[in-house]
Amino acid sequence: MRRRSGFAVIGMAAGALLLGAMWSSAMAQVQVPWDRKNYDQLAPADTTESIPPGTHINMQNWQQYKKFMPVGLWVLFEGTQHWKLPANAELVVEANKHIPLPKKYLADTEKYSSQVSLVPNEFGGLSPKGYVAGIPFPNPSGPNAGMEIVYNEYYAYVPYLITTYAHDGFNMDQFGNTSVSEVREVNFKVKHLSDPGKPVNIPGMGDVYLTYNNIVMVPEQSKYTNDLVIFYDDPATLGETFVFVPSLRRSIRLSSAARCSPLVGSDYTADDERSMSIQPPIFQANFVGYKKILVMYPTDDYYKHSNYYQPVWFATPRAARWLPRDVAVLDIRRTQKTAAGYCYGSRMAYIDKETWQPIWMDLYDVNLKLWKTGPSMYKPMPLPGTNGDVSTGGGGPGDGMYEFYDMQNNHLTFDIQRDALINENAPATYQDFNRWGTPAGMLQVMQ
Repeated sequence: MRRRSGFAVIGMAAGALLLGAMWSSAMAQVQVPWDRKNYDQLAPADTTESIPPGTHINMQNWQQYKKFMPVGLWVLFEGTQHWKLPANAELVVEANKHIPLPKKYLADTEKYSSQVSLVPNEFGGLSPKGYVAGIPFPNPSGPNAGMEIVYNEYYAYVPYLITTYAHDGFNMDQFGNTSVSEVREVNFKVKHLSDPGKPVNIPGMGDVYLTYNNIVMVPEQSKYTNDLVIFYDDPATLGETFVFVPSLRRSIRLSSAARCSPLVGSDYTADDERSMSIQPPIFQANFVGYKKILVMYPTDDYYKHSNYYQPVWFATPRAARWLPRDVAVLDIRRTQKTAAGYCYGSRMAYIDKETWQPIWMDLYDVNLKLWKTGPSMYKPMPLPGTNGDVSTGGGGPGDGMYEFYDMQNNHLTFDIQRDALINENAPATYQDFNRWGTPAGMLQVMQ
């Protein structure tokens, strides 16, 4: 996922009820209120202040660099919540580096972006018009800059095919109890492509835009539980979710409207897939500004569990370094017409200005108290047939580390992904769209 989908959307009622009971019994603690001033005071992207490469940020000096950190990271440093950084926690700063977008994606941006616009819709939000491929809004500006950035994230580069095996995902409660999951993920993008040798739109796919297929391999009692999510070309159209239940030997179509349902066992919801998997037309986004934010960048050893502080599972300098990068900060909320019954009062999203990938989320409940927070750390993945291009994030699964801390219910979800295979590098068994991208194909999961 971008949280990248290491935990399948199984959606069974018993699991949801159990999780709800666990949440309701969580230890009471002081809640952190939403405060716009916290986000306004983050360092602007054009600040003359800097953090020298090699700087070590720790418990003794972190407030000196607070303006360069996501607000959720402040909370982890402050130590007032169940999830807090240990006394020996340290962030090591490195010089920023260029993370290039694929050349074909940039060429498509130049070719098509001038014809893209946003138009009002029936939900009180804005829908895209004229999008073909590439970055829809390479230079967001004006009163709709926030939503232009949301659509840049929505249409961030995704290859035609990417598959990963999520080896190292788990969920943990406040007592340290964990539930481990291993998931094979096979995702297709069949419209708005920017891959050499592929048409912009794959013929014969109807209105399908993206498909995400997750197959649980561990634990044994859930093996072959198979989840398929289908997204459609019109972002205002609700995606469809199908689950193959091995004991029934058939797939079940789930309610697509349950955007706040937990991905069973985890601290993510359907709207948290890919770190941010919202339907942009039913949201509005206030652009707080471009800020200079420290962003996690993986080392070669990011995948080793021993390289994370315990018990909070936060990256040590052996797993990640921190780069000062230009980041768009957005306050994203449902439109007034669609807000009733929604779980989040505000999604404070940190979107990297170069890659348009979300690098951190602060999620507030309907009473605007901090609920969840956490990073997405991406490892650039080589793109086959491109002479050196890379993919960052992958739009679903992708190499990196993804984490959410539930600050109200004292849970966390932690996921490491590696060994992604993209386009022609994926084995032939994963090249079949009908097998991995359609409900009929789910019936083959146990073969």
